[in-house]
Amino acid sequence: MKHKYVGLVFLLTVTLFARATFAADAKRATIHAILVVASNERRAADPKLAPYEDNLKRTLRYESYRYVGEDSASVASGGTARVVLPGNNRLDLEAEKSDGRGLRVKVHFGSTDVVIPAGKTVVLVGRPAGEKGEVSAVIVTAN
Repeated sequence: MKHKYVGLVFLLTVTLFARATFAADAKRATIHAILVVASNERRAADPKLAPYEDNLKRTLRYESYRYVGEDSASVASGGTARVVLPGNNRLDLEAEKSDGRGLRVKVHFGSTDVVIPAGKTVVLVGRPAGEKGEVSAVIVTAN
């Protein structure tokens, strides 16, 4: 009879721990940002950007994209954080509660503000980068 209760207590403990972990994760978001330079010069595709190339071409409509750097930050519900990228580029983050599907993160980059729900990726256009009509852009993923 004792063994029956031990198993039940163990199952309840694991279930409560799993729910507590899920609830804690729902109160934090991680933002991952990749800085790229978009150019109309034809050059070989950057292998680091292969997963994003279709999105970049659809969004920015340039010929090539060069990886510059990346960074991540975690932000708690109601909190703020900053992602720092090369070339004095930064993303200011503000986490806000969503409608039961995790956090949404307001991202400020240059003169652009966008709200990203958990699990989504967006491309933000930055400022001119270089003398050949290049522009900087940031691939931002919220998890």
